[in-house]
Amino acid sequence: MANKIFKYEGLQEPDVIAEYLEAVRDGFAKGAVTLTQGEQIMELLPKGLVAVTIEGKLKGEDRKLKMTFRWKEREGECDLLDAPLLITPQDPSDA
Repeated sequence: MANKIFKYEGLQEPDVIAEYLEAVRDGFAKGAVTLTQGEQIMELLPKGLVAVTIEGKLKGEDRKLKMTFRWKEREGECDLLDAPLLITPQDPSDA
């Protein structure tokens, strides 16, 4: 199988990003995540155990949140199981 890369970079409002995250969530639940931009289309079929990496960075005034999901196109075990991760939304006024 040839390597294919789909990459998008752009500026979006937080509500649009929330819609993207909901679509990714729904795609994982249904077993297919489709990325489309113009003529570029990539369908990803997550199955079995998926390795998850979430990284947050604070550097001066810059903030970064990086989420990566990895899996093989075959059934198999994943040795990256640790304590469960909890991600919670928070109202900025609560900080």
